[in-house]
Amino acid sequence: MSLKLRETTKLHYNKYFYKVVFYNQMTHYFRTEMQKNGKLTWLKETLDQINQNYKYGQTYVEAPNRWVDKINIQHYFDAIDLYRLLMKNDDYKVRCERNFLHIYTNDRDFCKDLINKTKNAVEFWEPNIENISVLTSQENIVIVNKEPKYKYKLYLGKNKGIPALASWINKNPELGRMGEIAKEGCLNQGWVKGFYFFVKDEKAMLIAQMMVGDNITRVEKLVYNNT
Repeated sequence: MSLKLRETTKLHYNKYFYKVVFYNQMTHYFRTEMQKNGKLTWLKETLDQINQNYKYGQTYVEAPNRWVDKINIQHYFDAIDLYRLLMKNDDYKVRCERNFLHIYTNDRDFCKDLINKTKNAVEFWEPNIENISVLTSQENIVIVNKEPKYKYKLYLGKNKGIPALASWINKNPELGRMGEIAKEGCLNQGWVKGFYFFVKDEKAMLIAQMMVGDNITRVEKLVYNNT
């Protein structure tokens, strides 16, 4: 697979500059919550079990606990190399999404090792060097490619939608913007968790927060860096 280069426009998990994504059938075995009595112990146990039955020249290997029927041999070899590299580092975070393994870190050399020693890295995310100081200047900064009309992006939580918010945005499009599905959820007092909307400035944000109350889970500031 070819490696796609992506730009980090906001810190991953509000902490990490870099992300490497791998396509690997063994992704499930990297799940943090599945490891027992130490770092990546379940993954190591699985790799050891596979190794006991491995024969040179195999195209696929059997998965010991049947999360998948067969594992591509290159994915198995990649999992071994990833395990060894992860065991030598501490400052990283892992997220598993189907067959895609996401590794977040602030160590670019670590990323280079992860990519160079495996065969199935599909994405590498890093910030533009000119934006690093902006990204770290305060929490929840998002770099955008032009001067934003709305400077803040607000995420809604698990409470029911507030009709007043959607009505206010409809009446004041110069102050706020919201997608149609999110508006419908607000107007019908339905499910809005994960939806978001934009406001022009801090004054508009204050108005929105007064209507929504404690159902705003995250606020991101959109910043255009033209340096």
